[in-house]
Amino acid sequence: MTTQLAAPAPVTGPETTYPIVDCDIHPMAPSTADFYPYLSSAWRQHFDERGIRTYARARDRYNHPADTQRLDAYPEDGGPAGSDPAMTIARHLDPFGISVALLLPQQPYGVTSWGDIDAASAFISATNDFFVEKWVGYDERYSLAVTVSPHDPAAAAAEIRRHANTPGVIAVQLLLMDRMMGDTWYDPIYEAACEAGLPIAMHQSGAEGCFTYSQGPAVGVPRSYGERHVVLTQVGAANVADMVVGGAFERFPELKVVMVEWGFSWLPSLSNRLDLFWQRDPSAALRIKKLPSEYIQKHFTFTTQPLDEVETQADRKALFSASGMSDMLLFSSDYPHYDTDDPRFVLQNKIPEELRAALCYQNAVGVFGPEILRAVA
Repeated sequence: MTTQLAAPAPVTGPETTYPIVDCDIHPMAPSTADFYPYLSSAWRQHFDERGIRTYARARDRYNHPADTQRLDAYPEDGGPAGSDPAMTIARHLDPFGISVALLLPQQPYGVTSWGDIDAASAFISATNDFFVEKWVGYDERYSLAVTVSPHDPAAAAAEIRRHANTPGVIAVQLLLMDRMMGDTWYDPIYEAACEAGLPIAMHQSGAEGCFTYSQGPAVGVPRSYGERHVVLTQVGAANVADMVVGGAFERFPELKVVMVEWGFSWLPSLSNRLDLFWQRDPSAALRIKKLPSEYIQKHFTFTTQPLDEVETQADRKALFSASGMSDMLLFSSDYPHYDTDDPRFVLQNKIPEELRAALCYQNAVGVFGPEILRAVA
């Protein structure tokens, strides 16, 4: 049983002089019934009869030792953590001076295991309309990544175009299902995203290994929640490599991709290995025309949470010193999850001072455009 906690004490200490763009906040609807007003009567009947699965993983495979959510994020009157936009402002945005919160809803993640393509598209469209009205419309600091289903690229592209001019929509959350991100299957989605000027946000979704029916990140099932959480970075790295080598950025030169919650300390090694591979055998990657690292630096950004907890100044310098890294990182907290990175602590103690402005907002403006600061005076 979850016990709701009192609000945290006000944060004290030196204030940042920068706007802070938090690129990983997960809002929830109080229940799936809250999506019903955005469905047709036929789809409401459909889901009444069959139910709605919002969780792609087997929920009992990796039990968290405590709770996957912050206890102080549960509304006092009930509902899941992160389901009250006013509470999220009071307990996260206001105390830490968050100027922009990129919303990545997780209730749509369950559709990756659905077999009914039309039902998946209808449900996801309803969730997008709910979060546009109930969260983006609630406060200008909230901005949404509209979710699209990978089942049907044409339908996903239509959903992107439907929200291309919706105020507060700044990205597209593309779910993982059964294909690597460099697959041409996604081309209609990437085309629509480029046309709308919206970056693709890729967050861990799908099943155990982040892809439908994948039992683990690679070759086997991790032993615990923690082990799985640690090794999921390999899924992110594999998709970065696949998009580059698969030629996604030659087909879509304006495509931008935000990698959320995959880490980034592995990136220098991946870039160096890809460059070496291409230099020695360019005929093995005929879809690309320049060094893989050049595509990565131009098209990808990476969120900071969970930030590697290095202890020494030398290790911290090494973490951020790779070529181009200062232009590729975006601050994120992962609120309201149990391992939320404390914005004040991370920005003041873990991010080098010379990079704070870039990570707080400058890189985000470069990816999402200056309109994300619509709530900043």
